[in-house]
Amino acid sequence: MTTGKPIFMIKDVSVRLHERGDLLPVVSSASIEVSKGGCTGIIGESGCGKSVLCRAVLGLLESPKWQVEGEVLLEGERVPIWEDEKMDLFRGSRMTMIVQNPLSAFDPRLTIGAHFLEGCSRKEHRKSREKVLRQLERMYIHDPETVLKSYPFQLSGGMLQRVLIALCLQKEPGLLVADEPTTSLDSTVQKEILKLLKELQQKRDISLLLVSHDLEVISRMADTVYVMYAGRVVEQGDMEEVRKKPLHPYTQGLFRARPSFSKERLEVMAGRPPLLGEIRKAGCPFSSRCPVGQVICREKLSPLQKVQQGHWVRCWNQEGTV
Repeated sequence: MTTGKPIFMIKDVSVRLHERGDLLPVVSSASIEVSKGGCTGIIGESGCGKSVLCRAVLGLLESPKWQVEGEVLLEGERVPIWEDEKMDLFRGSRMTMIVQNPLSAFDPRLTIGAHFLEGCSRKEHRKSREKVLRQLERMYIHDPETVLKSYPFQLSGGMLQRVLIALCLQKEPGLLVADEPTTSLDSTVQKEILKLLKELQQKRDISLLLVSHDLEVISRMADTVYVMYAGRVVEQGDMEEVRKKPLHPYTQGLFRARPSFSKERLEVMAGRPPLLGEIRKAGCPFSSRCPVGQVICREKLSPLQKVQQGHWVRCWNQEGTV
């Protein structure tokens, strides 16, 4: 149950990439909150910085290739994202991440059982194995014994994603970061995984940071949404409020491009998001694609402005875009 009190806070986090002597901005001053027991969604096209931000806040970006600035707090405690040994006290036990390609998270040389029981002594082995079997059953895996004996490549994508979720929850973390957890799955399996995540959130009081380029997924799961474009948050607020009344032209374009059961042709936003190195140092990065852009949009970036309680937008034309 959502309490409204943030359990996880990303405060003014910026991420830059060292590339051929340049320092390229990937994420710029992103501030995001996840409420205790709630689900916060991050939506945006591929390349907008969502996945990089997730890896940054879990301390998974390598220095000096990546430069990360800002602050990350978990239950009021600073997360030491550049101190790998100290991060071992956070990753897995207090916060964990589901990646979009579950196969990449496993060692193909080891069985599923070996991944779960790695580090267990012979004395602990039987008790731990029984606990793992129960955990897999909670993930709606009907033959956990066979799964434990299998190698990762022998399982389907949906089955492997369930196993990965079980593995991530082994130490009962309070925060689960899910980066495109259903991208590679068909629609039926996708619904099953989302249902499972929703149950975990509600029954175990797990807080969820869900990242996707799929608006339908975010609309179904999140209570709060952050819309990212070219590494910046351009709109944020209550999911239902943003869905009913999107204010930023980019957010409006995402909703208009959402598939629906009608004979009307889908609208497609002209152009594409800027590549690394193309992000404007001044002005709004969406201005070249914006249908209501003005001169000021190309010259000066709008601050994130409060429109009403719990709804913010970064746009000079917010009144004209309603």
